[in-house]
Amino acid sequence: MTLLVFGHKNPDTDSICSSISFAHLKKALGEDAVPYALGEIRKEAKYALDYFKVDAPKILNNVKIQVKDLSYDKSLPLTPHSSILEAYDIMNDSSVKTIPIISEGGEFIGLATMQEIAKSLLHQHFNTVHTSVTNICNNLNGSVLVNCSEEIKGRVVTLSFGMDNVMDVLLEGDIAIVGDRYDVIEYAIDTKVKLVILTGKTKVSEDLLALAKQNKVSIISVDCDTYKASNLINQCTFLSNIILTDNLVTFNESDYADDVKETMLSTNFRAYPVVDDNNKFLGLVSRRHLLNPTKKNVVLVDHNEYAQSADGIEQANIVEVVDHHKIGGISTDVPMSFRVMPVGCTCTIVYQMYKENNVEVPYEIAGLLLSAILSDTLLFKSPTTTNMDKLACEELSKIAKVDMESYAMEMFKTGTSLDEFSIEQIVNMDFKEFNMSGKRVGIGQVFTLDIDSIFAKKDEFLSYINSTDYDMLVLAITDIIKEGSYLIYNADDKVISEAFNVEASQGVFAEGVVSRKKQLVPNLTTSVKNM
Repeated sequence: MTLLVFGHKNPDTDSICSSISFAHLKKALGEDAVPYALGEIRKEAKYALDYFKVDAPKILNNVKIQVKDLSYDKSLPLTPHSSILEAYDIMNDSSVKTIPIISEGGEFIGLATMQEIAKSLLHQHFNTVHTSVTNICNNLNGSVLVNCSEEIKGRVVTLSFGMDNVMDVLLEGDIAIVGDRYDVIEYAIDTKVKLVILTGKTKVSEDLLALAKQNKVSIISVDCDTYKASNLINQCTFLSNIILTDNLVTFNESDYADDVKETMLSTNFRAYPVVDDNNKFLGLVSRRHLLNPTKKNVVLVDHNEYAQSADGIEQANIVEVVDHHKIGGISTDVPMSFRVMPVGCTCTIVYQMYKENNVEVPYEIAGLLLSAILSDTLLFKSPTTTNMDKLACEELSKIAKVDMESYAMEMFKTGTSLDEFSIEQIVNMDFKEFNMSGKRVGIGQVFTLDIDSIFAKKDEFLSYINSTDYDMLVLAITDIIKEGSYLIYNADDKVISEAFNVEASQGVFAEGVVSRKKQLVPNLTTSVKNM
């Protein structure tokens, strides 16, 4: 099964680059892994991707269980030109009550049910049979002697009475069922019936066959007797006569299991067709398939908390975590690989795993790993920086063939421009939610070289921050050059003052505070606890 590898919501450079790099490592080790992003890719990460010519990962909306994750029945469908008897035999042999009907191109049309077949058998309402030579031969174990028309439509007449009555009853275009009564057979051909069904393996002369061809009369010879042929001929008719098409409920493979369950509770069908985006039939799903779904296998990089992960993460099978943050509240039903290290960047750990597994780091992956470490450590100015981060960058810069400092400054310059973003987008750009002493706390952080543009809209930022439903929200505007952060917040001034040893006010500068993980989160956690 494919591994879905992704970082946290509102992905930063580390989340994007670690998901791509770790998925590449997994594939090198023989596993099928695909990187994803839980949100739009920001300019800094895009700069790295463009510089090293790497495609951006697709955006993943959630990891909820979908219809495609269910082991639904890949039922063999029939077409409208299949026979009722064929549908009945399949249902009987497979112990199912429903068969899907599709077009010649595979599009879903409707359903044939045992109930509708039973109605047709009970009422024997087909005065006129519409079927094909092939259906009759298949269902009555027959062979074609003359085939003038594959499609057959006509009134069924069983010729088991005297010639006088036959002459009164039989009409051109009828379907005649007859045994070895050669005078009746010849009369039927002369009358130009549509089809003659010869029962009991009756054979006819070449002269009669030639006459049939001349009069465009098809002839089939079947094994069964006249009585059985008369009873089964109605069941040879096309399924199109009994297909259910109204008020049907279909599901797409991308539909979510929760929604499917809710729909099933409000409807009363044994099975529901599954189709793709082009209405191509894929199978049938029923209530029993919801009992034991196949969960998506996921790998979390650069985070390990439910609130920061993909929607529906509780429905996924977390097989591995690679992170450099504090351990959150994620728990699993089965053991998993959990790799958390106190370093400045997840990509530092990923690079270490390449070395541990003796997997060569290609140029483009080296570039992405380097970009993420430089970003997360703020070119080694962040207090989260370790010697392991620095050593990794030294080695990766050689593979990527870039000067670390000049590359980092160009990346920061591109990534910190905020002109095109709204107030809401800036606050949520790199935003994470935490639980601090029972309080719901949100912390956003942006890195920019243009502080003035933020403070020109300080009142707008405050208005948005105060409108959220968080118990406390802090936006840290981090100045890479000054190595500190300006704080705009919705919180008690005492909390801010104690947390960062400043005289609290909107826009106050917290010197040396550049890391959410090592400074913002632990400082605020302690301050909130002391209040």
